Amino acid sequence: MYYSIPVGFNTIADLRHLAIVATAAYIGGPATLIATLFVCLGRLLLFGVTTQAIVGAFFMMLVGLGCALLSHLSWSRLTKLIVMNIFALGIIFCSLTINLNNLDDVLHVYPLHFVISMAGGFLLYLIAESINTSNELLFLLEHISYTDHLTNLSNRRQLESSLEEQLPQARQRHEHLSVLVLDIDHFKEVNDTYGHAAGDAVLRQLGQILIDKCRSNDVVTRSGGEEFTVLLPNCAFRQALRIANQILSGVNQYEFKLADGLTLKATVSIGVTTYPGTGGDISGAALLEQADKALYEAKNAGRNRVCSYEI
Repeated sequence: MYYSIPVGFNTIADLRHLAIVATAAYIGGPATLIATLFVCLGRLLLFGVTTQAIVGAFFMMLVGLGCALLSHLSWSRLTKLIVMNIFALGIIFCSLTINLNNLDDVLHVYPLHFVISMAGGFLLYLIAESINTSNELLFLLEHISYTDHLTNLSNRRQLESSLEEQLPQARQRHEHLSVLVLDIDHFKEVNDTYGHAAGDAVLRQLGQILIDKCRSNDVVTRSGGEEFTVLLPNCAFRQALRIANQILSGVNQYEFKLADGLTLKATVSIGVTTYPGTGGDISGAALLEQADKALYEAKNAGRNRVCSYEI
């Protein structure tokens, strides 16, 4: 507001409406109204509560309301920004006309203000799109780095990160933290008999079974190959066993669909462990190792079963 165009006595023309236009184009209606409120209050606080300032604040509120309504239209961001900018400049023209009460004075400065505002709006669009694209790429890279490309589940890195976060919380809150490690029985035979594409299909469908059987806040991970790990926050041992048996039953009842209409049956072996019931204050790596030992016990006992870690 300080870097503005003087129009007449106690009257300025500035580009503050572009903040409202950009908010409406990129964020939405509620944020636009909040931004408008701050702009109007800023105008009154910086330049005093004069008649001209009150008129300017009133018309800027109209700009905010209009842009908030226009933000709901299914146009491209560039189209929205241009239309909102023109709409705001029309409102500003009315405000200047009322404040100056002299159309010649308004027309003396308004064309320059219009051109600067349109150029500023386009420059704002280029900068905002550049920032927006960079943010989207950053989010995509973060998603890729923590996601298994085949099943779209969490990967080992995400599991370790979640474990580092959840285990201290369980200690602090005196909650239980359970881990399931499961492995597809005789998975090599699936690849050898039906091919690796069929094996990939089985892995994807098993991942969906795990998501369906687990809770929304559980961290379902493909640890590598045919092995999966599930981190169960605030989950006691008996509840973890119940979830593991639900997974076991769900896999047994499921017919995995392959290409050309083929189906096959598969089983899994599951190891279960729970903190703090398995040997005191341990690390995340030790907790995973306990679940692995329980998994090996399930395989050695004949597969297609759930085994728990015992001290």
